[in-house]
Amino acid sequence: MATNEIHFREVLENEAQILTDIGNEFMIAHVEVNKTPIVDEEHVDFLFHRLFAMIRLLLEKSNRGG
Repeated sequence: MATNEIHFREVLENEAQILTDIGNEFMIAHVEVNKTPIVDEEHVDFLFHRLFAMIRLLLEKSNRGG
């Protein structure tokens, strides 16, 4: 569990849903005709760091981080 604090857990759950929605709506790793492309490298970096922070937090809190 990433947190025992209920309000922060809601924040993390919302962030996970938003990141899932981004992955489903935009062309992230492959080309799909019905997806919105992300053409600005700064946007790609922003999304990468946002997702990386979520994954790192979850791994660290589950004692699987390095």
